[in-house]
Amino acid sequence: MTIETIPGDGSRWDDATTPSLNAIFKVLSAPTRREALVVIRSEDEPIQVSELADRLEGETDRMRIALVHVHLPMLAEAELVAWDPERESVEIADFPDAYEDLFEFVDSSVR
Repeated sequence: MTIETIPGDGSRWDDATTPSLNAIFKVLSAPTRREALVVIRSEDEPIQVSELADRLEGETDRMRIALVHVHLPMLAEAELVAWDPERESVEIADFPDAYEDLFEFVDSSVR
């Protein structure tokens, strides 16, 4: 059995490069990433990483460090979010419509 990975070449998703459900489930396996995705999806504009950390459960400094070094890079590599490390802001990215139901389920399970 092979574990599928998310393409990290910066290309946009299309039918040929859409990550498999296995890759999406791997990214969404951590509660913090699911919760962060729900918060980010609820915003109309980019959100500052510090504000995102405040809105997630946990000690803010530790959460911010975890977001910057672990969670946001994984979400960005999966092209679920657009993360700007220099501005320390993040916003939801466009993703295939085929995954909309999955992300609505994630939203409902976190709230």
